[in-house]
Amino acid sequence: MTKPKSSKLPTRIFITLLGFAFIVWGLATITLGFIGDDGTAVITDIRREGGERNEVKRGSYTYNISYTFTLPNGKSVNGFTKTVGNAIYLKADGKSKAPVKYLSFFPYINSLKQDTKPGFGQLILVAVGCFLIFIMNRRKKEVARKTE
Repeated sequence: MTKPKSSKLPTRIFITLLGFAFIVWGLATITLGFIGDDGTAVITDIRREGGERNEVKRGSYTYNISYTFTLPNGKSVNGFTKTVGNAIYLKADGKSKAPVKYLSFFPYINSLKQDTKPGFGQLILVAVGCFLIFIMNRRKKEVARKTE
């Protein structure tokens, strides 16, 4: 049994939008490295997510790092990132600083400078986005059936 076409349409739209979001995310982080303005962020919170990662190398954890930076006009903007680190758990004291890149016309698109270097992570995001869009929107060939 096959689903009617009308029930497949919302799924196709959702997966296509998800693919588009992956492409925008990957390209935005690469773009920040080239045209983003520099700033200095204050680390406001560091949280360890879940337990130990299930990897060959023991003692690695995923950390959520929250930060705040101030624009030249005095407005504060918040951001966050995820990183993999060792078992040494650091607390944010409100004095730790990190370089940040942001778009001057829309500073809510921002990232720590270390995350804006071109690498395989951004290429994988763009490739996955293209794959999702391609798979969900390709035309299926009609199979000619023989009648005997």
